[in-house]
Amino acid sequence: MKRGARDSQVINNFFSLATIIIISVVLTLYTKYIVKEETTEDSKKEVLKLACEEEAYTLSKVFNQTLLNKSQKALDKGYYKLEGSFLKPEFTPSKIEKILSIDETDVFFINEIGIKPKNNIEKFLKIKYEIIENDKNKESYILTSFRINAREIFRVNTDLSFLYKSNIKDRINCTIKVFKNHVQK
Repeated sequence: MKRGARDSQVINNFFSLATIIIISVVLTLYTKYIVKEETTEDSKKEVLKLACEEEAYTLSKVFNQTLLNKSQKALDKGYYKLEGSFLKPEFTPSKIEKILSIDETDVFFINEIGIKPKNNIEKFLKIKYEIIENDKNKESYILTSFRINAREIFRVNTDLSFLYKSNIKDRINCTIKVFKNHVQK
């Protein structure tokens, strides 16, 4: 019996190897020189953390950068509405309503924004916030959501170290500053 491959099989293997090498080279050249990575507007600017974000745990998330940029104009012109609420703890008595009211919290937001919201407007930025009071062991926090047409564009979650009026005011001020910091002009 003869050992080795047939001549046709050797030629076939050679052409298969050559084809694999040529395709690999073409794909490498194509991905390196022809197809360029698209740089989106979102990736152009790195957002630096503010000093107030370092004071207490603060987490922010951008859902739509384009709408976020446009929402700053609405905020500056007073085309916004505030919607606030308290979420009370399940097992312990609530302390938050003894400390402040929704109206007082709205005033904190209005003072930090610098302009009162306009009445009777159809298109507006909705600032929905919840002051969430947890049970004794867990920290309380403020969850603020910025929405346009019921679509969330930006969210800030910031911890409350203490349930004091001044601390809540500072965290609300930080929330608006973080919002403005994430707007790219």
